[in-house]
Amino acid sequence: MPAKLSIGDFSRMTHLSVKALRHYHELGLLEPSDVDPSTGYRSYDLSQVPAAQVIRRFRDLDMPVEHIKAILKAPDVDRRNALIVEHLKQMESTLERTQSVVASLRSLLEGSPAPIAIEYRSVPAFHVGAVTKIVRLPDIEPWWSNSFAEIYRVLRDQGVSPAGPSGGLYPTELYTDEVGEVTLFVPVVGRLDAVGDVFVRELPPVELAVAVHQGALREADRTYAPLGTHVVERAIAVSGPIRESYLITSDDVGDESQLVTEIGWPIFRTSSEA
Repeated sequence: MPAKLSIGDFSRMTHLSVKALRHYHELGLLEPSDVDPSTGYRSYDLSQVPAAQVIRRFRDLDMPVEHIKAILKAPDVDRRNALIVEHLKQMESTLERTQSVVASLRSLLEGSPAPIAIEYRSVPAFHVGAVTKIVRLPDIEPWWSNSFAEIYRVLRDQGVSPAGPSGGLYPTELYTDEVGEVTLFVPVVGRLDAVGDVFVRELPPVELAVAVHQGALREADRTYAPLGTHVVERAIAVSGPIRESYLITSDDVGDESQLVTEIGWPIFRTSSEA
């Protein structure tokens, strides 16, 4: 008969706290081999020690509990390894982002920002294939990528070539309330039929103060700030969404530092400024 371990002994052997073991039991991640119906005391088998050790290491890697459950219940080694590799890739991506944020913070702390060039531009109306949705700011990245992929797929399927760089319209509410109606678009010339979430619309003409941001879009606040300062100090800002145009994207270059985005702030221009 297999030896029974008290929850205390099992905790000492696996370095998982009693609180953690109870939590994992409640989640169905690591259930004790026996629970006394009258006292509620949990007992474990020696055979459960390896699983507990694996769980602790996965939790040290910040792997979600549901992901760990899927790994432990994987039908074969290939599926198990695929799940582990998927999480490791997510960790690598998180590490790269952390390193980027650290570098950005160090740059902000160590040096004064270089002045940026700002030009005024009259943008005429033009037609686009677009996707519009009310989006929460924390959820925008995956939606952004998937939506552009869908727009370009529709263009390819209909044999329509882009007539300019892709872009996006971002309302003030997206930043103030972390939720807003965002439109992503690709300029087109000629006929394009709406498919699914992709529709055709005409963007109205607009006057913009434009600055160029080079680098990752998550660093775009470093261009937004001086551009906004320029507009506010001259009292020429008007209501309307910020317009971003993606001149060089991650599809063009692998290094985020080489990305180029034009940021347009809606403004009022007098005839003397035209």
